[in-house]
Amino acid sequence: MSGDVAGRLVVGLDGPRLSAAERAWLRRWRPAGVILFERNVAGPAQLGELCAELRALLPPGAEIMADHEGGPVSVLAAAAGRPPAPYALGRLDDPALTRAVHGDTARAAAALGVGRLLAPCADVLVQPLNPVIGARSFGADVDRVVRHVAAAVAGLREGGVSATLKHWPGHGGTDADSHDGPAPVGEGACAAPFAAGLEAGADAVMLGHLAVTRGGLPATLDPEASAAVRRLHGAPRTLADDITMGALRPALSARGVGAPGEGLADPATLSPAWFAALAAGGCDLLLCRGIPWGALPADPDGEVPAAFSTSFVDAPVSEPASWGELRRRTPGELRSPAPPVLWLDATAGDRWGALGDDDWAAAGLPIPVLRLDAADPASPAPGTACASVVITSHRPLAGLGASRLAALGDHCRAVLPPRGRAVVLGHPALAGESRVLLPAGWRVDALYTADAAGLADLAAAAAASPGPEGETG
Repeated sequence: MSGDVAGRLVVGLDGPRLSAAERAWLRRWRPAGVILFERNVAGPAQLGELCAELRALLPPGAEIMADHEGGPVSVLAAAAGRPPAPYALGRLDDPALTRAVHGDTARAAAALGVGRLLAPCADVLVQPLNPVIGARSFGADVDRVVRHVAAAVAGLREGGVSATLKHWPGHGGTDADSHDGPAPVGEGACAAPFAAGLEAGADAVMLGHLAVTRGGLPATLDPEASAAVRRLHGAPRTLADDITMGALRPALSARGVGAPGEGLADPATLSPAWFAALAAGGCDLLLCRGIPWGALPADPDGEVPAAFSTSFVDAPVSEPASWGELRRRTPGELRSPAPPVLWLDATAGDRWGALGDDDWAAAGLPIPVLRLDAADPASPAPGTACASVVITSHRPLAGLGASRLAALGDHCRAVLPPRGRAVVLGHPALAGESRVLLPAGWRVDALYTADAAGLADLAAAAAASPGPEGETG
C-alpha cells in the first residue's frame, strides 16, 4: 500500500500512552490524523499530554478527532465529561440550549487538544428499534433534527472545534448495525439535516457503510457517493466511517478481498487490498480504529506492538452549567427508586459499556440492588417483592430475541407486584418495550443516558409522588 493511501488514514491507538512502535509508525507513515477512543482517555492531564505529543509527531494539517456526541457515544468522558444525549435535547426542543451544550462540549475538548469532533449525528430516527443510533439522534421528526443539527454545529464551532456530520446518507432507518454486518439504509436517507449542518458551518461529512438498496454497494465503496457529498454546500471533506466495520465484509469479499473473523475486523490483519478498495471509494479520509501493522508495517527492528485491546477507563469530571440546565428543564419528574431495586441491564458486553456495581454505589442509589441477568431469565426471584425497576440498555430490548424477551417478561411479571415504578435509561424504544416486561399497573419514566451519569441524574432527582408517565433527559 502506497504512502499516498497512508496519508489519508486516521488511525486509532492502543492505550492512553504511545508505545515506541506507535511513535515510530506515526513518524514513518505520517497519517492524516488520530482518532481517539475511550481506551485512550484516562483523565484531563493524561489526555492533554497525549494530544501534545501527537501534535509534535503528526504532519502539519493532521487532525486529532473523537466520537464525542453526548450520551452513549462520548469517548472523552473521562477527561471532558459526558454531554447530554442528543435525543434528550431533541425532546426538550430548545435549539438555544442545544447550541450552548455543544459549545461547552467543544470548549472542553479543544482545551485538551482535540480539534475535531465526529458529531453531530444528522440521522433521523425513523426506525424506532434502530440498534445503533437510538439516543444518538435528535429525534424522529425531520424538522426537529434539522433545527438541532444546525444548533449543534454552531455551538461546536463557537467552542473551537470542527464539526463532522454523520452518517450519510442517514443511518436512522436501519434495522441493522453496520459495525456488525450489512446495513441497507431503508427509509433513513434524508439530506435536509446534512444541508442544515453544512449551512451552519460544518466542513466535513462522514459516510456510513450504508447500502441505498438492499444488497447494494456501501456508500464508502462507491465513488459516486463521495462525489455527490462533495457537491453539497461548501464542498465538504468526506470521511469514511471506521473501515474495519463488518458492513464492508460482503462487498469486499465479492471482490476477493477478505479479512479473518466476523464483524469488526482487527486493523492489524487487514491487507493492502482492503485499504486500496476503500481508497478507490473516493473518501478524502479513511477512519481506522487501530494501526494497520500488517498492511503498513513498522520498522522491523522496532518494538512489537501489544495485542489490540478495548479496555475502558472512566473518572468523574465536573460538568458545565448548560448540561445541568437540561435536567432541570426536562418534562416529567423522577424520584430515586425505593429499595430494593430490581436491575435489568441488557447492555452487558456492549462496546458502549454497561453499568457496574460501582456505578450504583458512586451514584448514592439505594441498596440492595438485585440484578436480574438478561441472559438468564429463569434466575431465582428476589426474596423481597420489588416495586422499583431500573432497566438499562443502549440497544432495543428486541435485540435479546423474541423467546428470551418473552421468558424474561413472564419472569418479571411473576416477581413484581401489580403496581410499581420503572425507570428506563438509554435507548428511546425502552419505554415502550418495557410494557412487555412489566405488569399493567406500572408507571414508566425514561432517561436517555444508560451509564453512571444517568444513575447520578436519577439519584439527584427530587422525590415525587407517583403520577403520569413521563420522560426526561
